[in-house]
Amino acid sequence: MRRWLPLLLILFIAAVVRLVALPGVPPGLQHDEVFHGHDAVTVLLGQRPLYFTSNAGNEPLFIYLMSLTVGLFGHNEWGIRLAAVICGLLALLFTYLWLRRAYHDRTALIAAALLAVNFWPLFLSRVGLRAASVPLMTALTAWLLFEAWQRQQRRWFVFTGIALGLTLYTYPAARTLPIVFFLFWILTAITSRKINRPVLITLVTACLVFAPLGYTIATLPEADVRLQQLGGPVQEALQGNFEPVLRYTFATLGMFNLAGDPIARYNVPGRPVFDVITGLLFLLGVGLALRQWREPRNLFALLWLPIGLLPSMLSDSAPSFLRASASLPVTFLFPALAVDWLLTYFARPAWRAAPLKAGTRRERSAAQSKGVRHDRQPIGYALVISLIIFSGGLAISDYFFVWPQRADVREVYRSDLAAAAQWVEQPPGDQPIVVAGTNPRDLDPFLFDFQLTGQPDLKWLDRAFAIVYPARPGKLISPAYSPIDPQLRDRFLAQPSFIARFEDGSIAFEVYDLAPQVPSPAHTLAAADQADQLTTPIDLNHSLEFLGYAASSSVRPGEMVTLTLYWRVKQDVDAQQLPLSLFVHLLDERGEFAAGRDLLAFPTAGWRNGDVWLQQNDVPLPADLKEGKYRLEIGAYSQADGARWRVYDAQGQDVGDRLLLSEVEVTESPAP
Repeated sequence: MRRWLPLLLILFIAAVVRLVALPGVPPGLQHDEVFHGHDAVTVLLGQRPLYFTSNAGNEPLFIYLMSLTVGLFGHNEWGIRLAAVICGLLALLFTYLWLRRAYHDRTALIAAALLAVNFWPLFLSRVGLRAASVPLMTALTAWLLFEAWQRQQRRWFVFTGIALGLTLYTYPAARTLPIVFFLFWILTAITSRKINRPVLITLVTACLVFAPLGYTIATLPEADVRLQQLGGPVQEALQGNFEPVLRYTFATLGMFNLAGDPIARYNVPGRPVFDVITGLLFLLGVGLALRQWREPRNLFALLWLPIGLLPSMLSDSAPSFLRASASLPVTFLFPALAVDWLLTYFARPAWRAAPLKAGTRRERSAAQSKGVRHDRQPIGYALVISLIIFSGGLAISDYFFVWPQRADVREVYRSDLAAAAQWVEQPPGDQPIVVAGTNPRDLDPFLFDFQLTGQPDLKWLDRAFAIVYPARPGKLISPAYSPIDPQLRDRFLAQPSFIARFEDGSIAFEVYDLAPQVPSPAHTLAAADQADQLTTPIDLNHSLEFLGYAASSSVRPGEMVTLTLYWRVKQDVDAQQLPLSLFVHLLDERGEFAAGRDLLAFPTAGWRNGDVWLQQNDVPLPADLKEGKYRLEIGAYSQADGARWRVYDAQGQDVGDRLLLSEVEVTESPAP
């Protein structure tokens, strides 16, 4: 049992730094975490996809693990992020087991200790992203490989192949690991001058395990969309321009000692993986491995490190800690190798000169030749512990006290919405709460839901295009990072009744009082296809009423037709989103489409009978639009099938599927 105590201590420290303040650091939830959390909830509701198509496509392994943590620990930050904590701790354990089997216990312990407190694995173990599962699966696969290598039993190579195949169910960066295995198989065959059949068994098994997911990805047109979006440097290279690939390659290779991930979402921008001392040890360790590269353990590691970095080298915004995640376990081998080599040097017995005494030259010479033998190993261990404390202290300080206080980090993790969610549950009563967002249909509501314990009456609007007045008095929250458009705010809202601030004094969100009294529209008449002019309110599909509008009368080509539409909800809508949109068209004198803009700035999930909203539906005009008189046309339609909502007059008669508003004159002359 005593042999495991150092590892247990390291795991305990790793668990503490991964669990402390988990809901608050990072300071909120980023949208990718929320998408994974939403997918995990769909699993709990009974869906079992092999590949998740939301958010440009997601492999399933981490999301299924997250479904367990969300089911056990709740629909909150703990449920989302505990999956990453589990992956991080298991990655540390399997890294130790791999290095203990491939090298020896001391190297494994040093690597595990460094991995426990380094910024990169600490970040990856505390954020609910698929990449958190990559180090776990790559370390597990490496351990099984060298366990199989030592045992030389076929079933262990099959186990390794299963793990290798499952690694491909984590994140696209993991697709580099089969390349490592293939090259390892080829090079070991060359150096040993015989075919390495067991490793071939591993590769074949991995192909069989990956086949179902591979087939699914190949047959889904929406799969791997993000991977295609990130392939810019590769496309440039295929066209003969290798400068981006070379630039990102050097940037990625420099992330260990020079400059790390530049994106605040994943790192203190530019912070390298290692501090100066550990970085030098990393380079020394690479040199030691290169000196004995023919050893299978060193050959495997030297293949793994650069190939695992390829996704970062071949995509934009390098270096990327997420896309380099496949190389994370092997990264910590190299400083551990260097420290172990130095400890071996310090373990050699040394001679300390005996103290000189007064006397003849011969007596002093005899005294110098007599030495006292002593062991320098305790000094070496003390230095190693000091290095880990120093390196870990820097990383923990940066992670918990520097990184989350940055404004750009608060923005990307939507700290404003996290603070607003806490405030929403404080006011008494069941007053409706309207929240402004940039993704009011899905992302922002999903994010908010994972930070609420109750079920308040929430409505979401698009911050750039709408103001909502609930049927009952309520509140409007304008978050710092998705505030209400200033023009809408100044036209339709009074001064905020409450302002929440972050610790540094910057605004987190503003709260505005909403009364049922609504500003009156400038125009209250509209025409329909089969009726004379109608007076508002005008019924659309027995679900919505058009109350009026305000519009430009004259505009130049290339400018915007300003249009404010006033709408009132006629009946409650189920919480599920309807695929609805409102259209605004500009028709020429022949009734043909000249310009338009489709928009629904108040998603239907928030619609309750009596709610009124103002939608700023400005229409951009082409720069080459001919002068003349144009007519505004509005209506509603289902995005599912394109069917327009019917329009009804005051007697309930169907009068068409559109409303015609005032004319707009397009002229080169300045508006009066």
